[in-house]
Amino acid sequence: MTWVQVTVKIITYFMYAVCEISGKQYKVVADQPFEVDLQIAGLKQIEAKVLLLAQEGKVKIGKPYLEEKFILTCLEKSLGRKIRVAKFHAKANYRKVTGHRAKMTRVVYSVKK
Repeated sequence: MTWVQVTVKIITYFMYAVCEISGKQYKVVADQPFEVDLQIAGLKQIEAKVLLLAQEGKVKIGKPYLEEKFILTCLEKSLGRKIRVAKFHAKANYRKVTGHRAKMTRVVYSVKK
């Protein structure tokens, strides 16, 4: 059995980045909160894989990921916007309306200055 040492770089300044969280891609801007799909209850931090990093006018693109990883802080759990689904059959007097609200987690990547 072999052990592999992994080094993770900490990024302090960047314009924006594209990260993968739970199989979906999100644009991350420092100190700007955004919503992702509901994460496991009780988590205070989420680790995100970095796909693209725009920093000081240069863009780094991973193959498929960069070495850097972001640690995002969970702010709150909430519900997304309501989606209304209506089913209708003509000439059969069939009307059915249901709704759905996705559960979301609000996260932020905070940069220490």
